[in-house]
Amino acid sequence: MKKCKPRRTQRNLKLLAAGLSVFVLVGAGVIPAKGQGPGILDSVLTPPHLDAAKELAMKIPEPFTFAAVGDINLRHPISQLDNPRFQALISVMRTADMTYADLEQPIIDDTDPNYHGPRGVHDKSVIEDLKLMGIRVVTTANNNAKAGGNDGIFLTIRLLEDAGITYAGTGKDITEARQAQYGSTPKGSIGVVGTYAMDPGSWPPDARVSDARNNWPGVNPLHVTPYNIVTPEQMASLRKIREASYAHRSEVNVPVAAVPPGEGPNELFLMGSWFKEGDTTGAISYKMDRSDLAGIIQSIRYGKQKSDFMIVAVHCHQNSFSYQAYSHDNSTPDFLIALAHLAIDSGADVFVGTGVHTMRGVEIYKGKPIFYGVGNFFIHSEPSMSITDPSYHAPAQGEYPWGGPITVPTAGYAPSEHNRDIWAPDNMEAMLTTSRYEGGKLVEVRLYPADLGIDGTRPLSEIGTPLEASPEMAQRILKHVQEMSKPFGTTISIENNVGVIRIASAGSN
Repeated sequence: MKKCKPRRTQRNLKLLAAGLSVFVLVGAGVIPAKGQGPGILDSVLTPPHLDAAKELAMKIPEPFTFAAVGDINLRHPISQLDNPRFQALISVMRTADMTYADLEQPIIDDTDPNYHGPRGVHDKSVIEDLKLMGIRVVTTANNNAKAGGNDGIFLTIRLLEDAGITYAGTGKDITEARQAQYGSTPKGSIGVVGTYAMDPGSWPPDARVSDARNNWPGVNPLHVTPYNIVTPEQMASLRKIREASYAHRSEVNVPVAAVPPGEGPNELFLMGSWFKEGDTTGAISYKMDRSDLAGIIQSIRYGKQKSDFMIVAVHCHQNSFSYQAYSHDNSTPDFLIALAHLAIDSGADVFVGTGVHTMRGVEIYKGKPIFYGVGNFFIHSEPSMSITDPSYHAPAQGEYPWGGPITVPTAGYAPSEHNRDIWAPDNMEAMLTTSRYEGGKLVEVRLYPADLGIDGTRPLSEIGTPLEASPEMAQRILKHVQEMSKPFGTTISIENNVGVIRIASAGSN
């Protein structure tokens, strides 16, 4: 019986008959057989040489403006408000090539039969409002990401996708939540990575906020461990306290380790807290989880290769000092600086910090802008229970929020009396930022001060809506930002009540 030739041999014979060259496959490339000319498949099968610096650089050569604002907490549509001070800010957002915001609450559709989570978060009407304000990219990794339950995460993602708004930071599990997501502009594609910085005291109490093994909806976390700074003398006293406590280790069946895992020579773990020797008692230093950090950096580097412009944003509440009240800190935590620099080194074209309800400094690092904290942008509050129900007992400072008689159901909303921690003056000021690039290089940053109702004269329906700051307020805000930015070597001029940073040359501060 005549044997059939293998299919590959038959094909080679046909190629020879057609007068084509015979090729020998070598490794990943293709070279012509001995005595033959250049292979026609060389350019197809041989991978191109990719230059890392070129791949991680900003790739949009046309003039490109990126705008960024902070946290969005909208209770009702507002983009049509014709207040000229409001529209002055919104026009800046609309005219940018890409505008970013942190979506502080999930978006739900009350009519969706598949949604069974709580109400009291963003209604789907907010979607169109975001678009009308020019917002085309948001991050969803924050402490309120699961305020609508697991259903809320899925519904938010679907509604944003249907609206053509790029999101990043949440997903069906932690793997998807960590991935870069992509959008487009007429001038080029954009990528975005969003993460939530969490310490043991962060909300929600389960600091993992996701479980990839069980395929639960996830939030992209960056776990950080706070270390309380003490002097060497104070550390010696703390060691004596631990020694006195650990002297009882032999009295129990399963004692703790004599030296806690991960404890360094100048560190101490005592009664659930970490301590570290330093110069400033009361300061806090942080260590980032190496696994989380590696995953985030990999997502940035991967995402930048697939996009022309990369945005990295972190929702961060961490304070720099133990004696500073929660989320009122204008100082920048040490880990946030390290994270921002690593993000820029890995291909980010801009880094935006949100979460803290106050503003922080601005840095130009290797020719890229870093906004360590831009403050709130919309922070609409709930009605006052003392007006809704005159018999309501408003809690005193520090009193358990729901103590006292409440005769009117709150339907899951927190009345404004409970929000006194975000009613400080520095919570009612913010900034809208723009970063302008030309030829792939940053050339100018502008800081537009915003007033969310700092004077206390607005009715509740108008508190928390950003308006262009008055000249007096703008000067005060911008001078404060100047001071906060000095440690980073940033020079900010004030021109017509707008902060301006001009970049002299690529890579300069």
